[in-house]
Amino acid sequence: MMRAPVDRERGRHDSSPAVCRTDGFRTVNDECGALLYGMPAMEKVVFDHPDCDPAYEFRISSPGMAAVEGYGRITDYRTGEVISTWIDGYGIWARRAFASRVDQVVVHELLPAPGRTVDTTLSVGTALDGVPFTSRATVSNGSGYLNLRGSSPSPGGVLGCEGVTRVVAFDGTISASGATLVVIGATRLLLLTKLDRYGSPTGWVHQALRTALAGLEADYTTLFARHRDATGSGGDDTRP
Repeated sequence: MMRAPVDRERGRHDSSPAVCRTDGFRTVNDECGALLYGMPAMEKVVFDHPDCDPAYEFRISSPGMAAVEGYGRITDYRTGEVISTWIDGYGIWARRAFASRVDQVVVHELLPAPGRTVDTTLSVGTALDGVPFTSRATVSNGSGYLNLRGSSPSPGGVLGCEGVTRVVAFDGTISASGATLVVIGATRLLLLTKLDRYGSPTGWVHQALRTALAGLEADYTTLFARHRDATGSGGDDTRP
């Protein structure tokens, strides 16, 4: 269930999508953050990490969302939660996301209109100009995983950032197609993302990140409640 809108003293509101990254809404914790922007048909999330900011861009392609109205988005300064909604002929569609201080994970949920499903293609791309990167898409034990690794030379050796997103499609299917994940028929879609730095030019740390993500509850409400209770009513102040 969606929470009631926050008042203007405790949040930031906008009635149109953020076409460019500079107009996006941000959620952040001590370890990682996410900037959300884009149109309903092509939503984008720029992840960042203290040692690689920005790290990369996550893309959510939903061509069926081209004709919508009643768009709105908010950031709740108390918790850092970002919510966007819009309306089509079937009802209200919603997206909500936050960066958990407790679990050090970015949690993002996609909710369809009543009786509809989430059908989308997920991919990643570099947000660092001139930095080589490698991406992988796999499906394991019912969850999809999108991994990205970007590196750049530094005086102390090769350093870079690696990110893993676990994709949980409730009542739907997930398949890997090249470096993308295709989701069909999900009654809701949960995305859990962790990032880390590495110092080796060859070794991937994604297995440790995947293990941590696999151990988390695949439930937005549970993860958000733990984050909210730990931060208190003040929450994160994510003002620009």
